[in-house]
Amino acid sequence: MKILKLLPVAALLAVIACGPDPIAITCDQSVKDLKDTIKDATTFAVTCPASCGNRSVWGTDMYTTDSSICAAARHAGIVDDAGGKVEVELAPGQDSYSGTERNGVKTGNWNSYPGSFKVK
Repeated sequence: MKILKLLPVAALLAVIACGPDPIAITCDQSVKDLKDTIKDATTFAVTCPASCGNRSVWGTDMYTTDSSICAAARHAGIVDDAGGKVEVELAPGQDSYSGTERNGVKTGNWNSYPGSFKVK
């Protein structure tokens, strides 16, 4: 009988843990492009298609909100060339962004920008 009492709690926790469905995006889409879709969310999930490495990205680990989300995720090692699910967390703008080359993606340097994001 204890199992039956725990089932509703387990089901609720499973729904909470899953969160909303990821947003299917293109290789070029940025956080700025999704502003009407994500509204006031500070975290959201996307699904990246394959082969998104060669796109515009500024920063390392913390990226400008006009950077390609999928290329940033590839740069960070979250997805490979096959694409996949990426969690995006918005952050305040930074004073500067340093570019690097990682995982086959080269990112650029940028000065101050009003919004940032990181991927996980």
